[in-house]
Amino acid sequence: MDFQIKKIILWPKKQEYDFKEIEFKLNQINIITGASRTGKSAIIPIIDYCLGSGSCSIPVKTIRNACSWFGILVSSNGKEILLARKEPGLQKSTDDMFLIEGKSIEIPSRVIKNTSRQSVKRFLDETAKLSFLDIDADTDNQFFARPSFRDLMAFCFQPQNIVANANTLFYKADTTEHRTKLINIFPYILGAVTPEILAKRQQINDIARELNRKQRDLQKLKDISEKWKIEINGWISLAQEYGIISSELRIDDLSFDEQVDLLKELINKNSSDAVIDSEKIINASKEMIELRKEESSIAMELSKAKSRYTEMSQLFDSMDTYRNSLSIQVERLNISKWLRSLGEQSSTCPICGTTNVKNDVLERLYNNLEKLEEEAGYTKTIPAAFEREYENVRKEIGILSERLSAVQKRIKIQSGIKNASENEKYTLDGISRFLGKVQYASETFDLLGTDSALIDEINRLQKELDDLKKQVDENAIEKKIDTAIRTISSNAMKLIPLLDLERPNDPIKVDYKNLTVIVSSNDGRDDYLWEIGSGSNWLAYHVSVTLAFQMFFSNMTMSPVPNFIVYDQPSQVYFPQKLAAKEDDKELDPTLNDEDRIAVEKIFKTMASAIAMANKPMQIIVLEHADESVWGKIEKVHKVCEWRGENQKLIPEEWID
Repeated sequence: MDFQIKKIILWPKKQEYDFKEIEFKLNQINIITGASRTGKSAIIPIIDYCLGSGSCSIPVKTIRNACSWFGILVSSNGKEILLARKEPGLQKSTDDMFLIEGKSIEIPSRVIKNTSRQSVKRFLDETAKLSFLDIDADTDNQFFARPSFRDLMAFCFQPQNIVANANTLFYKADTTEHRTKLINIFPYILGAVTPEILAKRQQINDIARELNRKQRDLQKLKDISEKWKIEINGWISLAQEYGIISSELRIDDLSFDEQVDLLKELINKNSSDAVIDSEKIINASKEMIELRKEESSIAMELSKAKSRYTEMSQLFDSMDTYRNSLSIQVERLNISKWLRSLGEQSSTCPICGTTNVKNDVLERLYNNLEKLEEEAGYTKTIPAAFEREYENVRKEIGILSERLSAVQKRIKIQSGIKNASENEKYTLDGISRFLGKVQYASETFDLLGTDSALIDEINRLQKELDDLKKQVDENAIEKKIDTAIRTISSNAMKLIPLLDLERPNDPIKVDYKNLTVIVSSNDGRDDYLWEIGSGSNWLAYHVSVTLAFQMFFSNMTMSPVPNFIVYDQPSQVYFPQKLAAKEDDKELDPTLNDEDRIAVEKIFKTMASAIAMANKPMQIIVLEHADESVWGKIEKVHKVCEWRGENQKLIPEEWID
């Protein structure tokens, strides 16, 4: 994306003074050099603030006290864009912004609000051609929201705390929200995912969430229906006892649907249909006895399972404690082989230092240690089988509990209407109450059973989800991502030998899922960036990889990423500690020794090489302590300004109260 910084503009609070401009050249390395505490590190926060950042990171006190507005003039696709934002005062930020665009813009002497931050963000999304993404930008889960212009700043800024950081490669990737969002949109940034695919992925996520919700609703209905299945069996048994339906029917031989139909038939019955006879009552009594026996048997099994579970829990805890104890001992010792090797090399006891120790004594010591280690190792294999049995017992308790609950429910039903006295059970009123309860049960079951519409909806969503997944070829996307990563890594490998690096020939790979760099050694070991020591190494990988990304974007037909990048103090790892000295100390500017000077010079030569190798124009801005003697003769380098000496700073002294 053609989007480069032409100017930074500062408007003073003291209206008697004119605004200040800092002018940059396009397609070159622009350097602001100067002493510490002159305002160099405010450049990135100013640009970021004017590009719609959520908060203001511009340093407080001097800079914010002196300025009323901050602005940038941008060159983009043959036109100029002026973006300005009001100093936030006591707030963390402000939404008050100023925006104009045109072929050539004259910087106004004063600015007033004519737009908001949200409008500017939409404008920048449109400029980066991100606005046509058919995705909900206001999704509740910002991790999965569509890419925005703000996300692209990860590739444009390398602040002082990032440029030589072992743990963070990209701007603001040190926060969970930005890190997760960047990982999620990386395939789009690399061109592996089209806007259409992004939209379909969003649809897949939305449909999957809705499908899961519907499936949970259906499962709840099924769970409730299962409970009613148990009850229906009891209703029919009691109806047989009352003689309302034939006692010759074997309930267990009936399917559930047949039982439901039989239950519905009972609704049309009345108490006069009941035929009470001794045989049916006796059969019901026998069934009740069997149910009681079953209840007792299950209860006994459940009790045994509970006791076994308790014992196993205690044993599990004790085994875990024992295993940990042994492991601690072995970890503390871990010396059987080591001691043996020492003993073989000398006649002196490797533990106490005593000379002329008998070999058999030492041998017993070694053997005992080895047994301890073996025992500790053996205990590690026990829990696997033990845990499986432990889990089986837990599941058994769940199954037995469900069985017991089902039997007890049948007992309740066949005992007659709840809380009814025994002398009323077989009366016409008692039978009428039973039939009334059957009707209620049937109606309730009908309500629960009306899941056909829900099932149809689930089937529809599943089909829609399957169709969308067929349209999103994840394997093809992964191949495109892999190709892009290889290209970026290859670009970086062209630059790495130009820098001061301990392992210039070791291949690297950008790990976008972890937002870091992996360096492969000759022995086949892969090392992450944070595993490689030295600030100079971290700096070299940061510079080479971030430039490699810009080179990759320049090859894309239509990349949304702006073609500028700002580095703050890349030479910091080579300067002595007194670089951080206070200005009040009146120390001379720190100087570089010859070796470090060469290393710093390499940084700027590498940047120049990246610009030369890029297919499209690229702008680099460097905020640097190293003076012109280091980089002045390098091609494509432009000195923007030098802040050294009296009143040579970002903020003129006359602006300060």
